[in-house]
Amino acid sequence: MSTQFLGTLGSSARSFNGFNVNAGDPTDVFRFSIGSTRNINLSLNNITAGDDADLTLFRDVNGNGILDATDRAFGFVTNSRKGSNVDDSINVRANAGTYFAEVQRFAPGSNGAVFYDLDLSATTPTSTFDYSNLLPKEFVVGNLTSDVTRFGNINNNNTADVYSFSLGFFKGVNISLTGLSADADIRLIRDSNNNQIVDPGEEVARSIRGGNTSELISNITLSGNYYLQVNQFSGSTPYTVTFDQFNTPFA
Repeated sequence: MSTQFLGTLGSSARSFNGFNVNAGDPTDVFRFSIGSTRNINLSLNNITAGDDADLTLFRDVNGNGILDATDRAFGFVTNSRKGSNVDDSINVRANAGTYFAEVQRFAPGSNGAVFYDLDLSATTPTSTFDYSNLLPKEFVVGNLTSDVTRFGNINNNNTADVYSFSLGFFKGVNISLTGLSADADIRLIRDSNNNQIVDPGEEVARSIRGGNTSELISNITLSGNYYLQVNQFSGSTPYTVTFDQFNTPFA
């Protein structure tokens, strides 16, 4: 087991690309601290095709700086165990302290070394300027050729959901977030350099109405690949996100 020591994690994304876990060394650990209550964002992506790796977050409950049996027994926070090489992600509100992000090879679904990229950040809760800047392909909508509706829930244990989709030529979309009982927002990102991180200039549009008012992003007509991010502002709420596809007279 190798351990990376990251120091204090902040809003700027930290990326570790081309790492691998294998039969002889099946786990990697990334240790970091947060100095105040933050939204911890983790994205395990670009997993080798045909392989599988999982992601778990622990807290250093005994303060010794080592992921040990005590942390595994009493410091478990949450995990993500998507099948095959689907991106795993964690977005959770957490108090100040030291944490361990563990990447683990899933032996029954892997052959040899499992290569992966891991992105990490810790952003400000209850914010409209410091959303998660990570773009895991959590929910793949695909190429929009008709209307699509999806359902989810945003809360302190899942502060962000990400939907990936694409628009073809002569296609457009209106996107709405409805059915809210607390405050959640949406923003649309076009990841121009395909690094699955929101870089400056890549946000296309956002809707940040207050309270449980529905959100709307309308008249997106430029063809290409997009990510829609549903973000918690405060509280816990179910939601319905609708991609209302329409045809356009121009590309």
